[in-house]
Amino acid sequence: MNHNKWMKYAILEALRSKGSTGMNPPVGCVIVKNENIISSGRTSPGGRPHAEENAINNVKNKKKLVGSTIYLTLEPCAHKNKNGLSCAELICTTGITEAYISCIDMDSRTFNKGIKILKNNNIKVIENFMKDESISLYNGFFSRLIYKKPYITLKVACSLDGKIALKNNRSKWITNGLSRAYVHFIRSQNDAILTSSSTIISDDPLMDCRLKGLEYRSPLRVILDRYLKVSKNHKIYNESPYSDIVLFSVSNMNKHLDEKEFVSKIKLEDNISNLDYFNIIFKDLANRGINNLLIECGSKLNTILLSLNLIDQLLIFRSGHIIGNDGIPFVNELNSLEMENLNNYKILSTRTFGNDVLEIRKLSNESH
Repeated sequence: MNHNKWMKYAILEALRSKGSTGMNPPVGCVIVKNENIISSGRTSPGGRPHAEENAINNVKNKKKLVGSTIYLTLEPCAHKNKNGLSCAELICTTGITEAYISCIDMDSRTFNKGIKILKNNNIKVIENFMKDESISLYNGFFSRLIYKKPYITLKVACSLDGKIALKNNRSKWITNGLSRAYVHFIRSQNDAILTSSSTIISDDPLMDCRLKGLEYRSPLRVILDRYLKVSKNHKIYNESPYSDIVLFSVSNMNKHLDEKEFVSKIKLEDNISNLDYFNIIFKDLANRGINNLLIECGSKLNTILLSLNLIDQLLIFRSGHIIGNDGIPFVNELNSLEMENLNNYKILSTRTFGNDVLEIRKLSNESH
């Protein structure tokens, strides 16, 4: 049997649900017998039902499941659902005889327990199958569970020489329409998007997803506005009905934006370090169930986040334009004096959008 083929299918199923499953991970499931797909499923919007339950329930004649093989991007849960069975237990009732599992679930309620349930019921289990291909699905879920913070991705749109705007701050448009459309897709894949008051005042963005059919998957919007510089008349507070807003500020927000019921206001202390400031914010977002956080902002915030080593992944959309030294860079001085002290973001992949190139880079432990 072509096991790689069927696991790739399961990964595609999981990708289709990424960004819509709430605090739960996106999981893909494919059930195969005699090289034919019997059923497939993915995690439902909001996180329930799970992929395995959907795939199994899609099969009307349950006898077809006997002797089949199930492919899962994540270990089946071992904790009970509202129907009284965990996904691992549900699988054991079907006659499925073999399970290919790509990633082990780091949730303490399931960690290796789901696999144990399968094995105890005489189901052959192949673990960590094509893990390298599927692990990125769970960067955010695992980060929230283990580190109590989301997986943080910084998106940059810049010129060939790394500038995000001309010296007069004009930036429309450094990258082309294909790149900008893909950014909206990326937003739909993330649980929250964070920006600063400076970016809102400069660009007046909506920070939502405006791809037709995916508007409802606009992420939670997070605004950092220390001194309440953003007016209630800006677009972000008025023109996008698809997602709520969390506002962080050190200012007194009594009655500020009270008429905007979709805005949650969190007051922070003003006399804390940048590291403590962001750790508090990221912990708050993790407590809200945010697994994947996308950041779109300007040079100042980029520099702070990169200098504090808080960015897990970089998405750099680089156009063919050359702006020159008088342009605004995407990162300012980091004041590094030794090469071995520099952060190193290894390249994972690239893709082109017309004349633009997207570089996907992940923070590496290697200094060079």
